[in-house]
Amino acid sequence: MTVNELGISKEYLELELPSSMEDYQIWESYKERKILFNDDVDASGINKIVYYIRKWNEEDERNNIPIEKRVSPQLITTTNGGDVVAGLAIVDAIKASKTPITGVAIGCVASMGVPIYTSCHRRLSYPNTVFLIHDGSMGAQGTSNKVKSTLKFYDRLDARVKKIIIDNTKISTDLYEEKEDEEWYMFADEEGIDLGIVDEIIA
Repeated sequence: MTVNELGISKEYLELELPSSMEDYQIWESYKERKILFNDDVDASGINKIVYYIRKWNEEDERNNIPIEKRVSPQLITTTNGGDVVAGLAIVDAIKASKTPITGVAIGCVASMGVPIYTSCHRRLSYPNTVFLIHDGSMGAQGTSNKVKSTLKFYDRLDARVKKIIIDNTKISTDLYEEKEDEEWYMFADEEGIDLGIVDEIIA
């Protein structure tokens, strides 16, 4: 790759893109199959994460690359959580990916970030990364029947999140239910490893 005196790729400079260093970092990351996910979980995450997971799978399929020889995309994650429905779309994309996805946890992975991270095929984390599992927050408006209907749907969403976490970790149903009314904080190098949230600590 040809770079200028500042170390910036000339290929990037020829593109009609904003010239901030953050944009350049994101552009370089995509070329290396790295997604920098340091946002709340929302529709923009679907656009960014799901698009690239599908794109890289299509590239690998088109080039007939065996699964064991594919370059694993890294989902480098620090998030406070967010929209459960958007998060489930990301989980679906990760699970459907034949090209293995590597999750890298940095700083804090909270709320909906946890099922997204634990859906990754391989999970790395820095030792002081904090994980937070809790039940979802919500608001409901309308008639009594509409509010009841909304509450039932939120219960179904919570059940799906619970199943994802239990299926992908060593957390038992009993332990999850014991903790589900708490703000359940964990360090990566302690409960994160012990409970199978994290596969490997980055030393």
